[in-house]
Amino acid sequence: MPNIDGDRIDKLGTDIESEVGDILVKANDVIPVFRTLDQTLYTSVDPSLAIAYTFATSYMSSMVEGAVECFTGLNTDLTETAKDWGKADEAAAKDLS
Repeated sequence: MPNIDGDRIDKLGTDIESEVGDILVKANDVIPVFRTLDQTLYTSVDPSLAIAYTFATSYMSSMVEGAVECFTGLNTDLTETAKDWGKADEAAAKDLS
């Protein structure tokens, strides 16, 4: 039978959410700064490149927000998994004793 450390799994989810999530939130704060370059960009490059740049910055903002939500969900799921595994271990130990 595998040995699962529920506390370690729970901490892993918390660490992922806090460390990766914080980085993504900071990255999302920077993306609007790139948008301020739009006006200059439109006058100095081919319009197709400027349009691609605008779409990319908009897309990245929504992708970062989605990733933050994903990591938050991962933390919740890992916490619930650790709890469920602990309950299963307790039930098995009770049945075997």
